[in-house]
Amino acid sequence: MTFKKTAGKYVFSFLKPKPKPTKGESFKVKLKKDSGKFKMSYMPTIHKIDKTSKELRQQLQKIKGEKVTESGVSKGKDIKK
Repeated sequence: MTFKKTAGKYVFSFLKPKPKPTKGESFKVKLKKDSGKFKMSYMPTIHKIDKTSKELRQQLQKIKGEKVTESGVSKGKDIKK
């Protein structure tokens, strides 16, 4: 909605509504929504796998005698020579 001032009073002039999407456009929107729903459905599983793999990497660092890092990935400066 836009406002136009005329003679001290406001007059409303409405914008035209957005045209309905064509069949191809609506398919693209539906495809994006469905892919987002699918990603969100398996994200908790991915996060559990990431957490478990991080813990495994940290355990391997302990076994090797390296400094245990938060990510479980040994930094170059911490590797024993």
